[in-house]
Amino acid sequence: MRVLIVTAGSWGDVAPYTGLGVRLNSAGHEVAVATHDRFHDAVTACGLDFRPLPVDPRQELASAAGQDLARSMSPAVAMARLMRMVRAFMPRLAAGVCDAVQQGTDVVLTSTITDPICSTLGEAMRLPVIGVYLQPIQPTTAFPPLITRARSMGAFGNRLAAHAL
Repeated sequence: MRVLIVTAGSWGDVAPYTGLGVRLNSAGHEVAVATHDRFHDAVTACGLDFRPLPVDPRQELASAAGQDLARSMSPAVAMARLMRMVRAFMPRLAAGVCDAVQQGTDVVLTSTITDPICSTLGEAMRLPVIGVYLQPIQPTTAFPPLITRARSMGAFGNRLAAHAL
């Protein structure tokens, strides 16, 4: 089976999927990881195929919008700025995921960040998509969405922020 693992973010968002890929590869599957160019060598060193995604989070965080996000004085402002950044780069990321899938795959395994793109694409292409998340994705009162890196906003605020995101 040709497995495509799609993940985006930092090395902490990519490394666990290389382990999953190695295990799937040793079970006889062809595994490719679609992620950022800077992780090419790490992915291929694990014996996995690499498919590039066009957006690099480091570049996004170094941009003016990323610097505005870093200077956010409140979780609400950070959430608004994060959503603005996501709307700006998500079309490029989606195009990259589409290119990676079109190189041949039988099943897509997706991270939290890439799941909305992969699920939509999988439905359109009639491909199975399985979320293999590193963190909870359902809104919870216990903590705010992990992607925001915000402190707890209280039970109501945590759940509201997750729904907004």
